[in-house]
Amino acid sequence: MIVQDSFQKLTNNIGFFRGSTNVGLAVAGSTLFLIDSGDCNKDGEALAKAIRSLFPDKSLRAVINTHGHSDHCGGNLALKEEFSCEIWAPKAESMFIENPYLALDIYWGGRHLQDDRVPAFRQIAPCPVDRQLEETEMDEDSISFKTIALPGHFYDQLGIIVTDKSCAQSVCFMGDAFFGIEMIKRYWIPFMQDPKLFRQSVTRIEKEGADIFVPSHGNFFYRNKLGAMAEMNVIMTLEAESLIMKIVKKKASSCEEILQAVADYAGLDMKLSQYVLIGSTIRSYISSLYNEGRLLYFMEGNRLLWKPAE
Repeated sequence: MIVQDSFQKLTNNIGFFRGSTNVGLAVAGSTLFLIDSGDCNKDGEALAKAIRSLFPDKSLRAVINTHGHSDHCGGNLALKEEFSCEIWAPKAESMFIENPYLALDIYWGGRHLQDDRVPAFRQIAPCPVDRQLEETEMDEDSISFKTIALPGHFYDQLGIIVTDKSCAQSVCFMGDAFFGIEMIKRYWIPFMQDPKLFRQSVTRIEKEGADIFVPSHGNFFYRNKLGAMAEMNVIMTLEAESLIMKIVKKKASSCEEILQAVADYAGLDMKLSQYVLIGSTIRSYISSLYNEGRLLYFMEGNRLLWKPAE
């Protein structure tokens, strides 16, 4: 839950609200920009209340969504109704923000279960997107923006680099192109749409010039920590690939069997949400390994099984 006391200032004109999903804030003269909006309508309402209290003389111009997962755009509608602000989002991600059920169907691999008790199937309110973003640069009053393509976690994710003109310091809001150490330790295998593209996005972040880096899940850090953090994010995906290869080398396995073996290895007692999200991620890893020529499939007893390429 986003609360006013969670706001942390990073530079004169840039900060963020710390939460289960961090929400960036940039001050551009008399207007404000948010980067993401939390994961539910209550987060949007809490952000609106905090903005009214912390910045009573400023208006919210736009929410910039890094991507279309519900925990990044769940507060959009509440903020739009409160401030009449615009919603900006990457082009392909816009359809998930406007049609949230699409992401839920992707997680499940078909029409998703209608069960709001399960976080993986909890649908946020759809919200119209006013501006579709690609890689671009924008110059505002006291800040400037640069958006960079960071696919891999999801289709068309963007990172937002905000530069504070008053001190020439820049902050990179990375979305889920980069996970904090707490997130990696807790979940080990976070949701992934394409691990190869994810690694390329980590490399892109390393090459970009910024002073401070804010993952959506985890603590912010300075540039001197970037190399070590990047290495951890890459190793995370390589370990998952290595584990899958070991599983199928031991015995040709179905996706379901691979998922079970991965969960057992990680010591997980999966609930339905974990089953859905980790299962979707495992299938993405399998597709990536197959596309790279490292896995082969075959049919046996009406089951699709995977084995190492010989």
